[in-house]
Amino acid sequence: MYQAHILTYHILFMKQDFTSDFYFRQSWRDSRLAFMKRPGIDALFVGAEVSDKIWVPDTFFANEKSAQFHRATTENTFIRIKSNGEVLRSIRLTITSSCPMNLQYFPMDRQSCTIEVESCE
Repeated sequence: MYQAHILTYHILFMKQDFTSDFYFRQSWRDSRLAFMKRPGIDALFVGAEVSDKIWVPDTFFANEKSAQFHRATTENTFIRIKSNGEVLRSIRLTITSSCPMNLQYFPMDRQSCTIEVESCE
């Protein structure tokens, strides 16, 4: 499962694309990460240093033209692992995606631009 919380977006009609700055959140369950609950500890909160040590979905953005991970002060990655193995990963991204537009009625037109999220599995 995934969700995006969009912070800003900018549409460039001439280039037929748009740029979005957003938090991309994914959740899944990995039983290998389950652990015994302790009083007051039912989840672990870790950062980017763990993301290359655990399995993460092979998600990609099919209509991406360019992408940037945010690393201001630290890498903008957050991972929560619950005792039952449920994982929540949140990363901040800026993505420029293609958006074919019909500008026949510009400026009275309405465009619909999407970020196409896919996975190989």
